[in-house]
Amino acid sequence: MSIDAQSQGTHVYVLTLQSERGDVCTLSGTHTPRDGWTRYDLLVQLRADASRRNPSMENGIVLFFSLEPNTL
Repeated sequence: MSIDAQSQGTHVYVLTLQSERGDVCTLSGTHTPRDGWTRYDLLVQLRADASRRNPSMENGIVLFFSLEPNTL
């Protein structure tokens, strides 16, 4: 089965956070950054997304962050 590359973002990411209580949350997916964005800009956006989904992650510690071009 082939996935249409146009429907995916230009980069693939994985972010794992740990809350102050010890809960762990991992987000992964694809994203096409806006013009001028940096790795840090995307990290901030992903952390905000994680906090919206799971409020206990608002001040979470980054355990892992990877951002790579979505190509082989």
